[in-house]
Amino acid sequence: MAFIRKSAKPQVGKIGSPALEARGEDKLTVAQMLELARREGIDTSPLDVHALVSALGIKFLCVPMDDEVSGSLSLSENGRNWLIRVNALHHPNRQRFTVAHELAHFARHRSQQLKFVDQNFFRNGDSNAMEAEANRFAGELLMPESLFRDRVKLFSGSIEAVAQYFKVSTLAVRVRAKSLGMKGHGLE
Repeated sequence: MAFIRKSAKPQVGKIGSPALEARGEDKLTVAQMLELARREGIDTSPLDVHALVSALGIKFLCVPMDDEVSGSLSLSENGRNWLIRVNALHHPNRQRFTVAHELAHFARHRSQQLKFVDQNFFRNGDSNAMEAEANRFAGELLMPESLFRDRVKLFSGSIEAVAQYFKVSTLAVRVRAKSLGMKGHGLE
């Protein structure tokens, strides 16, 4: 006799908000993630992504991976714990963006898939809508608009100084500036 077992619905982990859990929301916005960080006493200027990962109840590993793999987010076999893996061989700024990208998958897509493996964020145009959304979300999470504009002004538009402040690559700064309609080499 064979038994048919229902697959367990993915658990979202500790979201930190009983209101969100009670409403059964499976998608979080950047604003909600930043508000959670503030409530938990996590630095948001710049954002301490590792503390946010921990506050969400997500496990974290930094391990060597193939160079083209930046990181992954997956649900454990027990269906209760999410795990972010980041490529230990990549630059710390890239790792930071990868963590934010995986947090985006957790915040926006965890009800759609149980595993995400991310490759080459900005290096090619081969991206689907989910990956594009995760990139945008990560940029907004790491570089919120008002703080970003403030730092651009403070650093006289220096892309390098802005990147150093937010602990991201200059490419990530340029992409974020473009998404906000800023133009020119000095992010005017």
